[in-house]
Amino acid sequence: MVKVHPFDGELDKARATLDDAIKGLGAANTMLAGHARGGARLGPINFPVEETQVRETLELLERWKFLGRSLVKELDRVTAAADLQHRRLFDEKAGPERSSWFGRRIGQGHVKPALIVAELDAALGASASLDALFKAARPLLIQAFHDCETHLAQVIERRQHADFEIEDVQRQVDDLAPRILDRRAGASSIRNAASQSELETDYQRLLAEQSDLRAREQALQPERTALQRLIDIYEEVATVLNAQVAAVNAMAGKLVVDTEQRIALLKAVMSEVVPPLPAVERPAPVAALMSAFEANVLAGHDLARRKEHADKVFMRRLESPLLATPVMEGEQLVEPEPETSSSSAIEK
Repeated sequence: MVKVHPFDGELDKARATLDDAIKGLGAANTMLAGHARGGARLGPINFPVEETQVRETLELLERWKFLGRSLVKELDRVTAAADLQHRRLFDEKAGPERSSWFGRRIGQGHVKPALIVAELDAALGASASLDALFKAARPLLIQAFHDCETHLAQVIERRQHADFEIEDVQRQVDDLAPRILDRRAGASSIRNAASQSELETDYQRLLAEQSDLRAREQALQPERTALQRLIDIYEEVATVLNAQVAAVNAMAGKLVVDTEQRIALLKAVMSEVVPPLPAVERPAPVAALMSAFEANVLAGHDLARRKEHADKVFMRRLESPLLATPVMEGEQLVEPEPETSSSSAIEK
């Protein structure tokens, strides 16, 4: 019995991490929606708790992206190793020596075609599962992004309204200043008791009005500060989600091309080996991939060029040195070339 690569464990981790991240995004968007509702003033916000919850969700998203990226790369390495072993069935000197788990078998004799087929079947099974995971993740991430963007716009609108109120109060205070000075100067210079009393009364009234306005400004400032802090927190969420969608697009695009390469290689191994390998019934997801490949007249066409392009997009989106290791608790990673607008990532 041949031993194939154990992809199932990593796929389970990716699924579980994505599920936790989506739940965290749902909770974050629910909190943001509560802050976005207009009307009543903001109640007390426990910012340390809220920021911690958001940070944990962002870390889960980065962890999920790391797991997906690692699976795509590992599947690519398996395919490259299988391709090398296939070529060495006919040319012992084909290709460079490899140090990977598969390539370490080189130098111990040819790998049997049945093992190459088993490795490719395992890789195709993982490809089908990972493709389904990407297809499930993309709409969830897009919806989370749109929800965050919508609620964030409402919070920004509330902050702008608070800015306007504060500016209006400050303008009224500025308008009162020369009138107060005028009344104070007049009251000290006029000798007529009745006129002086009238000016003094007006002066005290203006001082009271100024005091009320400053108290109103002080009452408005905490809400304005809280709204701005919320904007800072959730703008980062929106930025990360936009980058997540772009990353899923890049990973899924590479996976599609790499899957075509795996199927083409599998067919080559099966057709060239003498005597022919016995027919096997493949799992439904793998059989579906192969049927789709056979039904697409352009499948495999210009594969090298398309793979080169997919690899470049993947490298640009996911191969920053900062993303070479999984995100640890409390660690903040910077996305390479972050998108500046929602449409750039989501429409691709």
